Amino acid sequence: MSVPRLFMYLFVVIIVVTSGCGNGDDSGARRGGDVAVEGSLPVRQGGRLVIGMQQEPEILNEAVNSMVVGIYVCNMIFSKFVKHDDNMKLIPDLITEIPTVENGGISEDYLTYTYHLRDDAIWHDGLPVTSGDVEFSCRLMMHPDINVETRQGWDIVESVETPDPQTVIFHLSEVYANFTGDCFYDESVMPKHLLEGKLGPDFQALPFHRSPVGSGPFIFHEWVPGSHLTVKANRDYYGEGPYLDEIVIVFIPDGNALLMQLETGSVMGIDNAPNMLLDFLGGIAGVRVYRNAALFNEHLDLNFEGPILGDRDVRKALARAIDREEISQKIYGGVWIPAWGDEHPSSPYYTGTGKESLSLDRDLSRRILGGAGWVDRDGDGIREKNGKPLRVEISTTTGRLNRERTELVLQKQLREVGFDLVIKNYHPTVMFGSYDEGGILKKGKFDLALYAFLAPPDPSTKDGSYSEDFIPPAGQNYSRIRNRRLTELLDRGGKTVSFDERKRIYDEVADIVLDELPIIPLLWVTQLDAMPLSLKGYRPNPTQSGDTWNVSEWWLRGE
Repeated sequence: MSVPRLFMYLFVVIIVVTSGCGNGDDSGARRGGDVAVEGSLPVRQGGRLVIGMQQEPEILNEAVNSMVVGIYVCNMIFSKFVKHDDNMKLIPDLITEIPTVENGGISEDYLTYTYHLRDDAIWHDGLPVTSGDVEFSCRLMMHPDINVETRQGWDIVESVETPDPQTVIFHLSEVYANFTGDCFYDESVMPKHLLEGKLGPDFQALPFHRSPVGSGPFIFHEWVPGSHLTVKANRDYYGEGPYLDEIVIVFIPDGNALLMQLETGSVMGIDNAPNMLLDFLGGIAGVRVYRNAALFNEHLDLNFEGPILGDRDVRKALARAIDREEISQKIYGGVWIPAWGDEHPSSPYYTGTGKESLSLDRDLSRRILGGAGWVDRDGDGIREKNGKPLRVEISTTTGRLNRERTELVLQKQLREVGFDLVIKNYHPTVMFGSYDEGGILKKGKFDLALYAFLAPPDPSTKDGSYSEDFIPPAGQNYSRIRNRRLTELLDRGGKTVSFDERKRIYDEVADIVLDELPIIPLLWVTQLDAMPLSLKGYRPNPTQSGDTWNVSEWWLRGE
């Protein structure tokens, strides 16, 4: 299913591009030659793209780990049924067309979905991709011993038919309005012939996840932990391209070192650059700066199982003590804009009611805390109750300068109303680690968690964040909110086809979320991409399909 928390954190990427023949190991890749035309320019075949990232994946399987960097790489290696393009339109990938009631792909009662796979999709080891792989992947998602990111959408699949190698039919136990845009959108189709018989509690530790075989535009070549990951062109790919011969991803945690390399010409671009570098990026020759108004919501998760934040009054007081404008201006130069809810203002489901209930009001915050029994009795600026200080921890990923600076601003803002905010950060693979490996979010070992999640185009995925049925390890309800009315509404919204009725349902959902505050939205992210002018076909994507959604179309203009 789509993971609303998918792109749980943002990263810096530097691109080094060379148009030569690579490093001498070309694995059968073709060299040189013009193969197509982009406008008036001939599309050039060949070249090597080196991408530097601050973060390194934990494993390469989106079903069990949804780190952004992992998805960035998996888009190159694997295939999915559908993806969103850069205009947020749902388009087919491994299937021949998007099923609808009109074309016969969806039954009139919305309980049967028929998909037709492309007949030219081939696994990187040479075997064809078939409906058997799809049926196997569905079993993988529902295996009780595998802690997948979420089973939303998969859990209503009653049966799967595979009448022929290119046809797969899903029978659902109930209506799920976003089934097509959800299942096999985040999760890739997996090779049955390589993984059959290996489903179980040790699945996540399989060597496959660090040396995967997919059917996408690039073939996995090598992964040297702490150093780099390399993929090479799949010349048997069913879609357009790939035009590049090779992509190398180098893991460089220090963002300042990456910028320095850009300034000296050692590297040629940065994907998702820190906003504070905007003035520098604009002055570098040979670079084009893109502003991508993405659907990422920089926010705080509040752990309902904590002894302090389990109190709704404390959550409300905390929310009213935050000055989003100060964070926007001080940390992001005004490029990231204040967020007042979990729906983007461009969404038809946006309500606009959040600003009234979340805007800065520290006098109100102080009154709420006083009424809840939190009083500063010793005059040290920190409130107490029953001898316990109003102390909460905030956690984010280490090495993310803007987030660390945001924590300091929040620490000062909350101190003004009597909170003692303690900073305790973690390495990304620990913060966003799997349930089995003790991930901080999934295990609920936090008070406040600062990161970004993606607001998918369809709100049905909110189940994964707020439903009682999706508390980890069953899903991504990291706040552990338990609200029966909210769960019922989310369940009904996912089953409702009529937009007007869905709008009424999700309006009420928004009201409950604003009242309960499992999250406190802070800012909407604007990604800055500084790409080399020689890189063509690059089209940044605001959705969770990510910037590598069309990586097969990227090419390098010759000098």
